[in-house]
Amino acid sequence: MARRVILLIGCLGVAFLGGAAPDERGPFDTEDVAIRVEDAARQRGIDLLVVYPVGAPGPSPLIAFVHGFLLSGEGYRSYGEHLASHGFVVALPTLRMNPLDVDHGQLAEDVRLAIDVCVGFAAETSHPLSGRIDAERIGLSGHSLGGKLSLLVAFEDARVLAAALLDPVDGGPPGAQDSIRYPSVAPERMGELEIPLLFLGAELGSRVAFLAACAPEAENYERFFEAANPPAIEVTQVGVGHGQYLDDGFRGLTAACAVGDVPDAWVRASSASSLTAFFLGTLGGSREALGWLDAWLAAQEALGRLRVRRK
Repeated sequence: MARRVILLIGCLGVAFLGGAAPDERGPFDTEDVAIRVEDAARQRGIDLLVVYPVGAPGPSPLIAFVHGFLLSGEGYRSYGEHLASHGFVVALPTLRMNPLDVDHGQLAEDVRLAIDVCVGFAAETSHPLSGRIDAERIGLSGHSLGGKLSLLVAFEDARVLAAALLDPVDGGPPGAQDSIRYPSVAPERMGELEIPLLFLGAELGSRVAFLAACAPEAENYERFFEAANPPAIEVTQVGVGHGQYLDDGFRGLTAACAVGDVPDAWVRASSASSLTAFFLGTLGGSREALGWLDAWLAAQEALGRLRVRRK
C-alpha cells in the first residue's frame, strides 16, 4: 500500500547540532552494544551491533544499515559511528546467509527482527538502549543486496520514513527464476513506496572484472531510481567500484568487483556525509541539512566526481 511520509521535527530539528556539518564528525560521543538475537519461531538468528549517541537530547531516530551478500554489519561500522555522532541510533545486523540457499524474503524478515529488537530494548528500563529510540522515526540503509533487503522491509513496514541505499542490486543468484525467494523490486514494486529515497551508485559496478559484474546494469541503482516515486535522488559516483564502500579489511567477495582510482576513504566519507545530511533532513526535519546536501552534491558534480538526477 502506498503511503506518504510526514516529516517530524524532533531532537534533530536544529540544523547542525554543536556546529558540525554532515561531512564532519557530529557533536556526540558514541558507544555500542553487541546483541545476539534468536527467533525461535522462525529458527533464525542474527548478530546485531548497535551504535548510539551519548548525550543526545531525547529519543533518536533509528537507522537499520544492512550489509551486502556474505558480508557483515561490522564491515560498515564507520557509517554507524558517523551517523551516531550526529544523533542517530544505528543498527548493523549480520544476517546468516548460506551461499547455496539464500531467501531474500527471509532475510528481509531478519532485518525487521533487528528493528523490533532495538525498539523493544529501548522500551526496557535496564538496557543500554533504554529510552534512546523514537520508534516512529525509522530509516533504512544498505549496500548491494542490503539495499534491496531494505526496500523489501520498507514495503511492509509503515514505520519506515526514508531510505538511502549504497549501490543496491536487485537480482538473485545467476539463473535464479524463483520469484518468491528472489522477488524483483524494480520496476514491479517501486510504485508502492512514497517515502524520500536516495540512491548512491558506483559507476563501475556494472563493469565485469571477474566472471560477472557485481552490480549488473539491468539490476542496478539506476533501475531503482527510474522506477521510484518522487522525491528521489540518484547520485552516480564517478570512477567508483561496487566494493569500495566497505571499511578496510572487510571487502570479502566484493574484492572481485571492478575498482576505480578513487580512494576508498573518499568513497566512504562522501557516502557517509550524504547519508547523514539526507537522514538529518528526512528523519530530523532539518531543511538546513537538505540544503547542505543540495549544495554539496552540486559542488561535487561541478568537480566531475558525481552525476546527479532528481525527481
